Amino acid sequence: MILKFSRALALAALFVSTTSAQTVPDKDYRDFKGSNGKVIQAVLLDKTDADAVLLLRDGKRTTIPLERLSTEDQEYVKDWSKDKAVFVQKCRGLAIRQLLELRGYESFEFRLQNNSIFIDGKLNGKPARFLIDTGAGTSLLHAPFATSVGLAVGPMDEKIFGVSGEAPAGWTPVPTIQLGEAVFKDRRILATDLLKDKPPGTKSREDVILGAEFMNKLDAVISYQDRRIFLRPDRSDESDVKVGKGDEGLAFRLFKTKEGKTLRGKVVSKTATSATIELVDGKKSQVFIDSFVKEDAEYAKAWSEAGAFFLQYCQSLTIHELLTLRKYQSFQFERRDNHIFVEGFLNDNKVTYMIDTGADSSLLHISAAKKYGCEVGPLNQEVWGIGGKQAAGVTNIGKIKMGTAVLTNRKVLATDMVRRGEPDNLGYVGLFGADFMRELDTVITYTENRIFLIQR
Repeated sequence: MILKFSRALALAALFVSTTSAQTVPDKDYRDFKGSNGKVIQAVLLDKTDADAVLLLRDGKRTTIPLERLSTEDQEYVKDWSKDKAVFVQKCRGLAIRQLLELRGYESFEFRLQNNSIFIDGKLNGKPARFLIDTGAGTSLLHAPFATSVGLAVGPMDEKIFGVSGEAPAGWTPVPTIQLGEAVFKDRRILATDLLKDKPPGTKSREDVILGAEFMNKLDAVISYQDRRIFLRPDRSDESDVKVGKGDEGLAFRLFKTKEGKTLRGKVVSKTATSATIELVDGKKSQVFIDSFVKEDAEYAKAWSEAGAFFLQYCQSLTIHELLTLRKYQSFQFERRDNHIFVEGFLNDNKVTYMIDTGADSSLLHISAAKKYGCEVGPLNQEVWGIGGKQAAGVTNIGKIKMGTAVLTNRKVLATDMVRRGEPDNLGYVGLFGADFMRELDTVITYTENRIFLIQR
């Protein structure tokens, strides 16, 4: 993001001249360690190639040669930007939704059923309920629903596997899949009976399981705190938007009117009743604010030039930078095929978990649970999934840890997660499910390959 230098510099000067120990929040102080090991708490105000200007707790300012700081602090000072520090105060309170909607993402408020995430979309032009499932390597259709919307389900000569076993499936040509402005055309997706072995009369919660291949394609961001999933329509097969390279090419917002029209651009001015939108093609369009849908009308009414200036700067932040400012813990996840995995601890043993938003409750592989000191009860419970049901036992966990987030004395189910006849080398201990992710206000971002947690 390129700032108008003179304006940014003026704001930076104002920030430095008015900052005092009384106006700096405690969380902005950093422990600076000297080369002699002594630690002082201070805020970095300015720097040169050789020195750092620090504001101390008592309100005094001091200039310290960089060579007198620890190697880590020298690197921090070298990477520090005065312009960025000015705006951090404003950007810290920015919601993920504000950040992403200014970068061409479309946001969807999701519904939670038990702990599972659902959004509405269309399959072959017909309304459909989509389950958001990071644990599904590929998407799946509920075969009876696929047939009901005019799709031809192929021979059920394929097999798909889940924690509860296997199920037959058939390849199904799908003319269109639509999620908001994102449209995919002419895909082949497996269809199966998602109610296999369920009692007669049971209704399926989902019509489509939206798997990781689509979320990866659409640079999905899932935020449990916001109860929203964010997708980039320009990454789909059909988009009216031609964007430039990098984040600069995504410096627009989607505005929707009550008549169903979508505008892609940014507000550049407004009156009490109308907003002027600069569209992605450079043209300008004046629109009555009351013609927008409720959320976009509220955005336009609240817009101001000064606020937009700060938001433009904040827009250049990554989700990692924004959430780090808000004290979230960040974990780089590992991709195996389309599944995502994160390292953590189980009863103080270093292990790997699969991140699975489609699992209402976390689940352990029974042999891993026993190996790492969990108390596994009798197998008198059931888990359901692709392939039907499987016996499971209530399992007591002493401690689960990811970073500094610690969950103690938890009960989950444990079952045999290995396919019958295959060696017991799963490569992870179980599913880190939606129950724990809701508790820790988890954010998952496919574009940055990260998961974020915070324990409140």
